Amino acid sequence: MKRNSVLLLWIMVLLLNPLFRANAQYQIPEKLKWWYNDRFGMFIHFGSYSYLAHGEWAFSIENWEKTDYQQQVSPHFNPSEFDAREIVQLAKAAGMKYLVITAKHHEGFSMWDTKVKSFKDVTGDKMYSLPRFTSFGERDVLMELKRACDDNGIKFCLYYSILDWGHSSQEINHVNGSTFSTMKSDSERTAYIRDMKAQLRELIDRYHPASLWFDGDWTYNAGEPSPEKWWTKADGIDLYNYLTGLDSNLVVNERVCRSFGLGDYECPEQEVPDVPRSRQWETCQTMNRTWGYNKNDNDYKSTKYLVRELVKVVSRDGNYLLNIGPKGDGTVPEQTADTLKAIGEWMDTYGESIYGTTRSPFAAEPEWGFYTKKEGKLFVHVFSWPQEGMLSIPAIKNSITKIYLMNEPGKALDSSFENGSIRISLPANTPNDNDSVVVLEVAGLPEATVF
Repeated sequence: MKRNSVLLLWIMVLLLNPLFRANAQYQIPEKLKWWYNDRFGMFIHFGSYSYLAHGEWAFSIENWEKTDYQQQVSPHFNPSEFDAREIVQLAKAAGMKYLVITAKHHEGFSMWDTKVKSFKDVTGDKMYSLPRFTSFGERDVLMELKRACDDNGIKFCLYYSILDWGHSSQEINHVNGSTFSTMKSDSERTAYIRDMKAQLRELIDRYHPASLWFDGDWTYNAGEPSPEKWWTKADGIDLYNYLTGLDSNLVVNERVCRSFGLGDYECPEQEVPDVPRSRQWETCQTMNRTWGYNKNDNDYKSTKYLVRELVKVVSRDGNYLLNIGPKGDGTVPEQTADTLKAIGEWMDTYGESIYGTTRSPFAAEPEWGFYTKKEGKLFVHVFSWPQEGMLSIPAIKNSITKIYLMNEPGKALDSSFENGSIRISLPANTPNDNDSVVVLEVAGLPEATVF
């Protein structure tokens, strides 16, 4: 009885103690460690919609008929100025460690020379792909990007849409505002899933992506398939198992079939969760309002906003995937490039407070900023510089060996301990308008005295 009581008490401590949840909330699988460490990646939305320059959802939003879209938009896509090295250099300059590009978006246009025969245009005569449907020629933009990534130490990853508005098996469904696709028959569904897997095998065998990022899985349900809800939880499980059977190290997001806890990590979109999730997660976000290039969308977020979003995400133990949308000719919009370079200027000094760091050790977030941590260091991200020159943070269990501004590591800051808080004397002026970082060098992994 005594042994059982002790065991029960220990279980209750583990379940109820928030400090335990904070520092050991989940194990990181071996294959996910690079992704969890890298924290910051580039998303690229690029397809035949880039020629139209109305954003990646033009097919749906503008109510295009499939035939008209394939005759008036896709054939004119000619990214002759696409420069993979320039794009990868921009990613590297921004401090991004991995890159995800759309191999096939919802319009169904393949960015590689697929050999899977059902992925043809509405006439059934031509493969609906960049090499076979346009005048672009024999260049392989995915391979060019893959090689540039490999040369620069950046992980190459691919996006793939499960639904396909261009495929003969499906029609876009605008009923009740839906943007899903409706499957024509169960036999068409079965054949499409078979061919989708064949395309994915092509991508894995040819490009060896570190990760596959799925989307277009909204036609999902937990039960049996129907024409409207033709993608199921069972399909998602089967797809994940199929992919990891081809490459056991492949990282796959939850959208093999969302809302069921599948895949290797969660992926909220255009938002940052208020608190850390119960497993690994990544949020994706646009620089302006659209994912694909839109010539009328100049509503760009500021560098300050984007840097602070990155910090907020990592402080809550997530990854940040920031999107760019190249133009139809393959060039990167000037404002996009300038913003990436500006983010990189901050990362050049403060990147260590992002890479390999994990969530804040504290339960509460201060009004003036956020915290990140790693073994031996607590990073204090100060968005609002204290006018009185004194910064107060909660006490930690670790012994502190040095406190300094990250941009001036050789100059120690004065500090004191008062009423359960560490008080740090700061200079009058903020070192960086986007985010200034104070570093506490400590023994071990920073741990809150009271969580």
